[in-house]
Parts: sequence; structure tokens; C-alpha cells
Amino acid sequence: MRHVQKKGKPKGKIQLEYIDIRSVLDEIGIDYRESGKNVGTGWIGVCCPFCGNDHGYHLGICLKSPVISCLKCGKIGNILTYFIEELGSFQKAITILGDSVPRELRSFEAEERERAITVELPENAKKEISVYHESYLEGRGYDHKELTEKFNLHFVGPTGGEWRNRIIVPVIKRYKLITFTSVSISDDSNLRYKHLSEEKSVIPIKDYLLGLEFTDGNSCILVEGLFDMMRIGDGAVCGFGVKITSEQKRLLSKFQTVVIAFDGDSAGRTSSENLANDLAPFCDCKIVDLPDGKDPDNLSKGDIKYIRRLIGK
Repeated sequence: MRHVQKKGKPKGKIQLEYIDIRSVLDEIGIDYRESGKNVGTGWIGVCCPFCGNDHGYHLGICLKSPVISCLKCGKIGNILTYFIEELGSFQKAITILGDSVPRELRSFEAEERERAITVELPENAKKEISVYHESYLEGRGYDHKELTEKFNLHFVGPTGGEWRNRIIVPVIKRYKLITFTSVSISDDSNLRYKHLSEEKSVIPIKDYLLGLEFTDGNSCILVEGLFDMMRIGDGAVCGFGVKITSEQKRLLSKFQTVVIAFDGDSAGRTSSENLANDLAPFCDCKIVDLPDGKDPDNLSKGDIKYIRRLIGK
């Protein structure tokens, strides 16, 4: 284990980084500059309401993050800070910014009710484990009885059609089956992990985090894979890869502390840094830098305990 980087601290629930600041300024009629004196690259300039009488567009708003900074009075903060001062009302500011978050980044609960899809596990999926599935799990160092009970695992044999020779992992939200994923136990499979299609899911698997029901709601450890999550235990959530979607970011932003423990490779490190920057305005982010070639599933018990201590477990 190398070191832990920290990013940000809790600052609210509005997803400021997804807001098109130009559109908001246009909508409420605030003039701004995109170039010229006092406007740096990657920033736009507005007249600073904190200065009292600024006509030189000294307040910069960063286009890559919700940060503000005034070259004249030295005020720093975020776009919520700016709009509260500019509009003279906290309620107006949060209403305008909240309404400006793109619809696709908000909760999918309304769409869930509209779609009213019922998900069913594969017809040949059985609760009883075969000796082959048992051998696969035990070979990876897992107690098959414990995993089967905790995650309601189902098993498909060699005659199970498109899901043959797989372990089926149901994904549950509020006691409702919303989708499922699977892992192949066959060495000749070209697709180790396979998810139920978006069309057949209540919620696509990349719009949810497996393991949410086993967190305390205050902190979580984000990992790439299914077995990474199982290895770390309660408190870990799986994003199914390093490409974290907007809806997954929304779910993560609800935690006070998010520990990112992606695999020890270039993709994992780059994605960890980018994700931490995205989440920093909303929660305390920590990045666990794993050794090259390592992932949480093959760490020692001591390293797992170290990671769990980062969320107080």
C-alpha cells in the first residue's frame, strides 16, 4: 500500500460541477466576458458583487470546476457563494442552481415509476450451488455459503442458454430487483462479466452502485469490480469499472466520505484523480494508491483492514 490522497470536504448536495454556468448567467441576465483583461484561460469574468462597485469583471468563474476567485478583493468560493451574494437570497440561489442541473443527472425515481418494469432472473438460475460453482468461489478464497446468503446468489449450469456456467448476482434497490450481473466460471468464456441489458432493467447497472444497502449512508469505499467489493466487505460499493456515470456520481455525492480504491494501473489512477476532482465540492474524497498490478480482491488482510479504517470500520 502506498499512500492516500485527500480531495475536498463536504459542501452541499447540489451538483455544481454539472451546471452550465454560461446558460445560468444568460437566463438571469448577468453580463460576463469570456476573454480580455482580467479573464484567464478556462475562466469567464463577471463583475464582483463582493467588491461593492466593480465594473472591471474581476471575479473569475472557472469553467472546469465550480470555483470563483476575485482578482480585486481576493474573494474565493464556489458558484453558490457567488449567486447568494449576487441575488441577495440563499433560497433564490439554490433554486436556480438546483433547476440548472441537467435532468439526466437527477434521481431516476420518476422514470422508474413510469417504466414499471419487472425484472426476472434467468429461468435456469437455481439457488442450489453446484460443485463447479462452489469450487470456483472457494478457489478465489470465498466462503460460498456466506456469499450466497448475503448476496442472494443464483447459479446457472452448462445448459442455461446465454447465462450458462455463470453466477448470477441480483442487484436490489429498496427490496426490489432492478437488474442483475453475472460472472462466468468457465475458462473459455470471452466475457467474464455480463450484465442484464438496459432495456430489460428497471435501472441500468451503470446507473447504480452494487453494495449500497451494506453501507452506513455516511461513507463508502468505491471499487471497480464485483469481487473487489466482496473482498472488502460492508461499506464497499462497486461501480463496475473505472468509468463512473453521472448517476453514479450523484449517488456518491450523498456520502460524507468516499474512498476510491481502484486497481493499481494507469487507468485506475487517472480515473481516481478525475473522479475525486468531480466529487470534491460535495464530499471528503480519499484516493488509495494501490501497488502496480494489485486490486482489492488480491490484497492482504492487513491492507484490507487499512482501507476499511479510512471509513472508520
